[in-house]
Amino acid sequence: MWDALQAVHQQKIPGTCFNAFDDFFALRKRPEESLSSLIARVGTLYARIKDLRPPAYTLDSLDQELACMALICALPEEYSHFVSALMLQSTLDKDAVVQAFIQEENNR
Repeated sequence: MWDALQAVHQQKIPGTCFNAFDDFFALRKRPEESLSSLIARVGTLYARIKDLRPPAYTLDSLDQELACMALICALPEEYSHFVSALMLQSTLDKDAVVQAFIQEENNR
């Protein structure tokens, strides 16, 4: 039962992982927030990222994800449909993102 709930609410797809990293790096201390509370929020987001990792996650996997994030985050709003299509992929690695960027550029 727990596996079924996890499969529904914690989908390990590129879009979910990307959003978790985006939330993590966008985190800022709130004006009235204590440092202890900030530490707790970081811990919660970090645990979420760890839970979304596939079993054979490596440092190279992290490097690939960060490169993909940098490419995708650099795009302006006019590429929102392209970004949405990328996030729906079952896997997302740097080579696939670069290839998708080249195809998108050729189609424009």
